[in-house]
Amino acid sequence: MANKKISQLVGIGTSSTVSGTFLLPVASGPHGGQYNTVKTTALELARYIFTGDSAGGGYPAPALSGQSNVYFNNPSWQDTTAAANGVDYAYLMVKSDNGLLTTGSGIGKPVGGDNLGNHTATQTLNLQDNIIENIGSLVDFQDGGNIGSSTSQISLEHPTKIQFDAPTIQLGNSYDSITVDGSFNVDGDTVANSANFEGTITGESLEITNLFSATSANFEGTITGNALEVEGPASMKVNSLSNTNIDCSVANFHYKTITADTKPFNLTNVTPGQTITVAVRNSNAVTNSVQTSFQSGNGSNKVQWDEANFNLYNATSGCPGVTGSRSNVYTFISIGDQLFGSAVTGLRTP
Repeated sequence: MANKKISQLVGIGTSSTVSGTFLLPVASGPHGGQYNTVKTTALELARYIFTGDSAGGGYPAPALSGQSNVYFNNPSWQDTTAAANGVDYAYLMVKSDNGLLTTGSGIGKPVGGDNLGNHTATQTLNLQDNIIENIGSLVDFQDGGNIGSSTSQISLEHPTKIQFDAPTIQLGNSYDSITVDGSFNVDGDTVANSANFEGTITGESLEITNLFSATSANFEGTITGNALEVEGPASMKVNSLSNTNIDCSVANFHYKTITADTKPFNLTNVTPGQTITVAVRNSNAVTNSVQTSFQSGNGSNKVQWDEANFNLYNATSGCPGVTGSRSNVYTFISIGDQLFGSAVTGLRTP
């Protein structure tokens, strides 16, 4: 092939390919000195543009500049979830569809935010008073954790329910008193040194080792504590008796309507120190009195009555009977293994 001037050469065009043996003439020599014409390949020229050469001081320009966009034409991007350590992997932000070099936060590929799910923190994460939103269904503390603030309160808010699933839930550590403003529902046991409630408490069991104070409390189980203070109305469950067995673990107040002699009522599961009240109504005519009696759960007669009761005409072992169309209210106080009984008799509807 005959030598041609550069002006006589034809361009390769955008659709043509350039092989590694495609030669280009270049002038080589020191700055300001005599130049020699040498040959170079397209690949060598591309490497020089981006990397320079050691003899010439490296990069031919102080920066990759210009007004045109820079594209990396790579048909197969390496996508990895490994952390960028600068040795095995490093991040450069480009568009995966066309390889356009872009500015950004250093994430491997564009997402709708930093994909922190693929990151492993090596130090404390400082959110600088920013808010975390749209958290999934679970926040998992692998080695235990603490949510705290030394400057202001922490709020857990949800329109329906906040659920704690754990064998033990401890409210308070360095504080002996816990204040709850509003309603507090407990499905199991609650144990505290001191509790002060300004709303309603509902639960099966509450154990207070010091002082319990509440405006309103609704419990279906047991309240245990050194002191109980209720500033509002207090009510207890009233149990309607279907037979003569009175389970004192169910309630402190019981009632039953009778039409004939009913004896004995059997008091079971009595706790020492417990007070039990039983209202018995005779629905017969006023002239038809009935007899009744009470005994402890083991069948022995451990109920003690006023000695004067033994002389009543319709009494049974000191237990007053019930006049027709009247009601009696019997009260029993458990002390040791004894039940001390008293009765208010002859109560009628006005």
